Amino acid sequence: MKFFTKILACLLSLGPLLANAQINYFGVAYSPYVRSDNAAWNSYTVEDIKKMLRIMLTYHNAVTTYSMGVSQWSVNGAWDKGESNCLIARAAAQINRDYNSVVLSVSQGIYQSNNPTIQQKEIDNAFLAADEANRIRGGTVWGLVFTNEHVVDRRTGEHVLNMIRNNKARAQGMRLRVGTRIHICGEIWNGPNRDILIEIAKASDYIMCNLYPGKNSNNADAAVKGISDAYYSARDGFWQHNRNLEVMIGETGWASSGETFFNPPHLNTVEHQKNFWNAMKNWANSNRVKVHMFEGFDEPWKDGSGEKAFGWWKRAPDNSNYYIEKSTGRRFD
Repeated sequence: MKFFTKILACLLSLGPLLANAQINYFGVAYSPYVRSDNAAWNSYTVEDIKKMLRIMLTYHNAVTTYSMGVSQWSVNGAWDKGESNCLIARAAAQINRDYNSVVLSVSQGIYQSNNPTIQQKEIDNAFLAADEANRIRGGTVWGLVFTNEHVVDRRTGEHVLNMIRNNKARAQGMRLRVGTRIHICGEIWNGPNRDILIEIAKASDYIMCNLYPGKNSNNADAAVKGISDAYYSARDGFWQHNRNLEVMIGETGWASSGETFFNPPHLNTVEHQKNFWNAMKNWANSNRVKVHMFEGFDEPWKDGSGEKAFGWWKRAPDNSNYYIEKSTGRRFD
């Protein structure tokens, strides 16, 4: 009896790992800025982040981030002393070390800056964070994401292209892949930025397309069908120029309240959000396309009633250190 009790305890301890074995394609976007009291962006600790990552691990085994948190005040400091985004890879690696397996993989974001010094610091810090994480547990960080939705014209496209080209060999030497996250993937066919997108596609290992439901969406299945059509159109366009390019979805989501760029408030409900996330999970697994849902947690600091409500989880209303799954009301202490 004692033997079987020990076996059961072991299996229960691996719960998140066993659960995520079924969710290889369903990832999530994440930033740790979840407090509603304007807490400083560098005030979230590794332990704070690990707690949130473990919660996300109940559904997701892949996380994509947005930056290394470099700003004017931190540009001359150590890579792990900026805004708390910089600590996500470290936190994920420590979780993977504890499980002795890569249960959580990270694509490390690099934010855009017009300041060349800050931009280079962002890049260098991303390499340092990835190196440390993969020394803690190999395979934790698999890629570097050079900016988020920065490509909007030839100038910004060349900025991203140069970052990818200038850092690709360095990344390859660390077994990291390089790519970008953009919201104009459809322009690969005939849009105003087609030429620069072709060059980016040729230089990249992957591209993350941000694809959201259409205007006035009120049906999850119809929304997913529209996203699927847009994804495959973009993928086929990119593949004309680089057949080895992996095309994935870098962001998609549905706010649980407020007005968004695609929906009025009455269509942004927890029920609609739940239906959409579940439908996207089924689509990602069925089509074997990596999808990153936007986003792990509500970010109350954001302007706009809808922008702050895309999270699957939210922090306690009084900023206590527990979290609530919005679709079920389940509490995570």
